[in-house]
Order: sequence, then structure tokens, then C-alpha cells
Amino acid sequence: MNLSFSFAFSFYLLLLLLFLGLASASRFDPLELRSLLEFKKGIRHDPFNKVLSVWDPDTRPDPTSWTGVTRDPNSGFIVSISLDRLGLVGDLKFHTLTPLRNLQNLSLSGNNFTGRIAPALGSITSLQHLDLSDNQFIGPIPGRIADLYGLNYLNLSVNKFDGGLPSGFRNLQQLRVLDLHNNALRGDIGELLSELRNVEHIDLSYNEFYGGLSVPVENVSSLANTIRHVNLSHNQLNGGFLKEEAIGLFKNLQLLDLGDNSISGQLPTFGSLPGLRVLKLGKNQLFGPVPVELVEGFVPLEELDLSHNGFTGSIRVINSTTLKVLKLSSNQLSGDLPSSLRSCEMVDLSNNMISGDVSVMSNWEASLVDLDLSSNKLSGSLSNLPHFEDLNTFNLRNNSLVGALPSLLDTSPILSVVELSLNQLSGHIPGSFFTSTTLKSLNLSGNHLTGPIPLQGSRVSELLVMSTYPQMESLDLSNNSLTGGLPSEIGNIARLKLLNLAGNELSGQLPSELSKLSDLEYLDLSRNNFKGKIPDKLSNSLSAFNVSNNDLSGPIPENLRGFPRSAFSPGNSLLIFPKGMPPTGSSQDHTLDHVRHHSSKGSIRVAIIVASVVAAVMIVFVFLAFHRAQLKEFHGRCGFSDTTTGGNAKSGGLARPSRFKFHSTAQAPQTSLSFSNDHLLTSNSRSVSGQQEFAAEIVEHGAAERVTTSSASVNPNLLDNEPVSSGRKSSPGSPLASSPHVIETFEQPVTLDVYSPDRLAGELFFLDTSLSFTIEELSRAPAEVLGRGSHGTLYKATLRNGHMLTVKWLRVGLVKHKKEFAKEVKKIGSVRHSNFVPVRAYYWGPREQERLLLSDYIQCDNLALHLYVFATTDVTLPPCLCILMNLESQTSWLQARNEGSNLRGA
Repeated sequence: MNLSFSFAFSFYLLLLLLFLGLASASRFDPLELRSLLEFKKGIRHDPFNKVLSVWDPDTRPDPTSWTGVTRDPNSGFIVSISLDRLGLVGDLKFHTLTPLRNLQNLSLSGNNFTGRIAPALGSITSLQHLDLSDNQFIGPIPGRIADLYGLNYLNLSVNKFDGGLPSGFRNLQQLRVLDLHNNALRGDIGELLSELRNVEHIDLSYNEFYGGLSVPVENVSSLANTIRHVNLSHNQLNGGFLKEEAIGLFKNLQLLDLGDNSISGQLPTFGSLPGLRVLKLGKNQLFGPVPVELVEGFVPLEELDLSHNGFTGSIRVINSTTLKVLKLSSNQLSGDLPSSLRSCEMVDLSNNMISGDVSVMSNWEASLVDLDLSSNKLSGSLSNLPHFEDLNTFNLRNNSLVGALPSLLDTSPILSVVELSLNQLSGHIPGSFFTSTTLKSLNLSGNHLTGPIPLQGSRVSELLVMSTYPQMESLDLSNNSLTGGLPSEIGNIARLKLLNLAGNELSGQLPSELSKLSDLEYLDLSRNNFKGKIPDKLSNSLSAFNVSNNDLSGPIPENLRGFPRSAFSPGNSLLIFPKGMPPTGSSQDHTLDHVRHHSSKGSIRVAIIVASVVAAVMIVFVFLAFHRAQLKEFHGRCGFSDTTTGGNAKSGGLARPSRFKFHSTAQAPQTSLSFSNDHLLTSNSRSVSGQQEFAAEIVEHGAAERVTTSSASVNPNLLDNEPVSSGRKSSPGSPLASSPHVIETFEQPVTLDVYSPDRLAGELFFLDTSLSFTIEELSRAPAEVLGRGSHGTLYKATLRNGHMLTVKWLRVGLVKHKKEFAKEVKKIGSVRHSNFVPVRAYYWGPREQERLLLSDYIQCDNLALHLYVFATTDVTLPPCLCILMNLESQTSWLQARNEGSNLRGA
């Protein structure tokens, strides 16, 4: 009896507990349930069926089984909604979540949600974690975000938020992570940093924040105590770097990324940052020496990026034992290579002025993986390089290396990229390059290499049967002195995408095995001595093709007939062209003459001859015209004619907006302006004897302002249509003063004042380290108009230190692509000749009309003046012909110096 009673009591107790458990599980606030269902209505598309079909109280009455919904086990309230990376699409209504008074986590990252963030979200004060990153949200960040006092994680990155940040971030005392990168947010960075407290991670990169970092110490003291990670890269920051006394406060800082801004000045010492691991300051306007503690181990850096700045001096040793990545490219560093390199894996010192013998690398202890020393002034041979067992990329392009090319694969067996173009290497190409199973790119162009292409007997055929057959995708041996034929084994390098053998002395038949290269996209065999037919069925992937300047014959294969004639001629006189083939220079011109600037020798000679003849005829005509005018009207006269009026000369001006004002003076003084955004000169001037008269027009937002300077009247309807050609004055005794034919060319300058100067906000690149100034100095440099040509307007600018520059402001539309522009300018800047003024620097602005070329100003007269001097004296024709011969000689020298390139006039 007692046993039955005990059993019955236990059974009823179990049922009661089960009932209470079910009651507890089913207990759910109906307001929260309704809130979730209203929030669900904003989701239009659910590709994985994780929400729309799951968040259903009829089929799943317990919300704890709904995707991403979490309830507190004790209170039963919803504490988390996490729907990350489900591909959801919709326009969410955040105000529907306000009944969730205990919500702590809202994470919706990696979807395609749109719309704005409702200010009502700020009323969910229980939120601690808010992640809306990687969506399509728009509009400003609501100010009520600052009411989320308990928030410790805020991530709104990779959206389309714009406008300024709301004030009140100082209220978020618990905030540890602030990530707003990849938006269009703006604001003063100094004000924002002073608002933050106790934050450990800040990422504001890829926005539009501005201002400087030279903030008072007290404004960042609270932030400095806790901050570990700071990324402000790709913004519009300017001004100086952090003050030295402020840097010392960041004891816990591990990462600082300020790259791609406009921060200027010298770097302070970093010795007081014991935890700094990553420092990225590339693409700014910093200058001065590189702080020694950054490369000698006083700061435990693992990555240092100071590239694309204006650092000077030398790097003597790199003794850091923690440094793995070092990027100092595109500065103005000089001296020898570092005598010691302890532990780096990646070193980039390219585009500097580093000189000396490369043999110093034999002292390096580092286990290098990537080494880039290109575009320096290094010399010596590669015969004594150390064993870099882990080396993957080896780039010493554009230096002055000499001697034979060693078998680099013996000392660096896993090389993937070898770039040694534009040196003075000689001898034969080692065959080991073609037996490597790791090498993907080999560029030896622009050297003095001789002998055959060592493919025959290089075991390429044997490697094909192995799993690790040749990986080479790019082979450039152009512009050497290679001889022999193109081996048929070339067809065994099956992965080739680029093959450039132009500008050698190769001969023989083109092997039919070229058709095996099915992935080939770029093929240049021009300027050789190949004979016979072009192989059929070359790769259908070809987008660039050139076989001009050979002796090929026969019909053009059908799949190559889409290329223009310039891909086959000049040369190849026995080729049979089909009807309807695109002419040279058509819109379908994909030839390598444009892609890699391999112009033919024959066309250069023809162009030189034609240009010389045309120039001779024009100059002789000008000479005869001046001579006749002088004999008829002005023989023996001096000074300017007092009968010349503004009507005798063409009016001139530049059709560009300007903010300059003309001021009347008794005499015509020097032209002066400052270089800055939109500050382009528009002027016109006239000079007469006794009374100097000029007219000018400055266009300001479509309105014309005209001021005359002299006692003579000027037609108020005079419009400026021609550019000012010169600001040089003529001396009273000059024959130039008495000729109406040249008065238009040698005009008196005009004084201009800049009353609203802007600053140039682009990038200034130096080709010569002996020249040093900032964009701000160039912006404020007084400038004098020298003239205008088909490529733009020429100015003389005087820097603060008195150094004079010639500045070519290029015509709008002349330059389209920054990389091509930089490549062409560097090519022009490398030209050195006694009669050629080298380009010293160039400027690339944020807008299309801001493209400048800078060179030294040479105080001399121009050709027209010298011709007129000849015309006014009893000089025979031979001196003039001598000038023509000199012009032709210089043109030929320039063409020979830059043969195979598109060197254009600046």
C-alpha cells in the first residue's frame, strides 16, 4: 500500500514538473513576438529560406527555434538577433524592434539590406553589440546612437552612410570597438578623437575625414590609455603628424595606419612605443630622414610602410630582429644599400636614388621572400649573390647592372618572378630558367644579352610528362641581341600568356608549335629577321599581336585578320593581305605598338626625314618673310612703333576659369600668379612705344572683367581668343621692337594678384632628388606666363628660395590615365643631353585639369628671336641651314635614345 502510494505520488510529481516546464517554455511576451513578426515584414528575399519560412508561430511556436533568435534562459526575454551573411534583401524598419527592451545583440552583417537607420534604434538602451556592416544602408548616422550608453561594439562599415558623425560619442563610455570604414562619412578627425573614451579599436578608413593630428595632448590622453588599433587610411587628413609628447602616451598601441592621406612634416621619435607592431604611413607628404629606431630594433615593428613620401638620407643598417615587411619605395633615399639586413622577408626599396654595388647583399642574413630594388642606381654584377633559399620575387629592373647573368635558380630554387629588364647585362641566358618548375615570369628585356634562346636541350619536353611541368606564364626577352631561331620547344611551355621577343636578331621560320600555346594573349615578334609563313591557328585568346619588321610571306591566317595592318607592316613585303582588312590606326588597333611602344625603325626614319623637310621649309619661309619685312619697312629703326594699336595685334586669352584680378599700373610689370586649384591664367597684353597698351580678360564664373592699363583707350568689346606667348621684355635696341610681325609673340607681361588662393591637393612626384619643395610652396609660387602650345600653357614659377622652374600646365583631355602618364614622364625624365632640359618633377591633381610637368627654367631667347636677328643683319643662308641641321640632329638623337617608345612632346 505504501509502495503504491509512493509510486503514485512520484508519478504525479513528475507530471507537475513537466507541466511547469512546458508552461515556462511556452511563456513568451506577446509584444516581443509581434515585434519579431513586424521586423520580418521588412525582409523581401530570403535565398536560403532561413527566416521567412522559419519565423512562423504556427509551425514553430517556440521562438527559440527561429534562426538567429536567442532568449535569456532565466527571464525568457529575447537578448540576441543574429542574421549574419544569409543573403537577405529588404528595407528594414528598425522601429519595430523597440519593444525588445532586453535586446543586447543585433547583428545583421553581410546582407543586402537598404534604407536608413531609424533614430528609434537609440531607444533600445540595452544594446551592447550592434553590427550592420556590409550592407547597403544610406543616409546619416542618427544622433540617438549616442544614447546607447551600454554599447561596447559598433560596426557600421561597408555601407553608404554619409554626412558627419553625431556629437556625443563621449557618452559611450563602454565602447571598445568603433568600425566605420568604407563609407562616405566626414568630419574633423581631431574633434572626433577628443570625443572618444576607452576605445581599443578604431577603423575609419576609406572615408572623407579631414583635419590634422597635431592635436593638444590633453585631447587624446583618455584615448591613448586604451587604444590598440588605429586605422585612418584613405581619408583626407592633412597637417602634421602626432606631436612627440602625444605619441609617448600611446603605450598600448599595436597598429597605426595613416596611409593614403596628405599628412606632411617630419616624423618624431617612436622609441617610447614598446608595443607597436604595424606602422603604415605610405602615400603621404612626409619628408626628412627615416627615424633610426624604426629599422634598428628599438621599436618591435613587424611591418613598416613609408612608401610614396619624400624621405631622404640613407638607410645604413636594418638590424631589427622582428621586422618582416619593409616598404620604403618611391621616396628620395640615397646612399648605398644597407650593409646589414637581419630578419626581413619582404623588402621594397624601389624608385629611389640608392646607388653602390649590389655585392653588399652578400652580407645580408635575412631569409628574403620578396625583394624589389628596381629603378635605383645600383651597379655591379650578380655573380656574388647570397643563397636566398626562400626567395620568390627578385626585381632589380631599371638599374645599371653589368656582367653575365648567373643561374639564379641555383641559389634561389623556388623563384617565381625574375625581373631584370633595363640593365646592361650581357652574355648568354642560362638554360636553368627554362627547366624551373616554379618560375612564372621572366623579364630580361632591354639588356645586351646574346646567343640563342636556350630552349633546345633544356628538358622542357621531359618535364611535360611530369606533374610539375613548366609554370611560366610570361616571357619577355625583347630588345636584346639574341640570335638563332625560335625553337619548336616553345610550344611545350603550355601556360604562356605573354611572349615578347621583339627587337632582337632572331631568324628562321616561325615554328608551327606556337599554335599549341592556347592561353597566349600577347605575342610580339616584331623587329627581327623571321621568314616564311605565319603559323595557322594561333591562340584565339590573342588580344595583342605584332610581327611587323620581319621578312614573313604568304597569306595572313584567318583568325589574325581582325588585327590592323600595323600588326604586320612595315616590313613583310611578301605577305598577302585579304580584302577588307582594318587599316593602320583603326579603332580595332590592338597591336603592341600602342601596348608596349615598339615602333618600327623604318617608320622612325621616315618620320624624321619628313619632319626635317617640313621644318626646313617652314623656317626658311619665316626667315624670308622676316627678311623682306625688315628690308622694306624697318631697316635701321630701333624702338617700338608709336603707331601700333591694339587693333594691329590679335587679342589672346585662355579659356579657363581664374580667380586673379588685374591691377592698372603706369607700366606693365611682371606677370605674377600662384599655382592652385582653378587658378589658371587668362590674360592678354600689348606693348607700344611711348604708350604701352594691353587688354585682358579674366573669367570668373562666366563673368568677364576687363581693365586697361595706359592712357590709351581699349575697345571694351575686345575678347581674348589667343594665348599669351611670352612675358619677356624687349630691349629698346632690339630689332624685335620694330617689327609688327613679332609683336604678337613677344608681349609685355601683366601683373596679377591672387586674392583667394587655393592649395594644390594632389600628388607631387620628383624625378630628381636634388630638387625639394612641397605642394604648398608650389601653390604659392609667383608665376609668369611664357606661352601656350598645343599641349598646354607654359609658366615660369619662382619658389620661395629663389629657384626658378618652368611649369607646363597640360591641356584638359591630353592625359587620361595616371599610370601611363607617370610611365611617359619618367621616360622623358630619363633623357640626358646638353641641349635637352630634363623634367625634374610632375604633379597629378584630383581633377582632370590639374596635370603639371616641372623642369628647370633656362634664361635664353627662343628660335624666333634668333631668326629675326639673322634677318636684320647681313647674314647669309648657311647659318640658318646650320640651325636646321642642329634641329634635325637633336630630333634624331631623341628618337634614337627612345627608339621603340612613344616619346611625345611636352
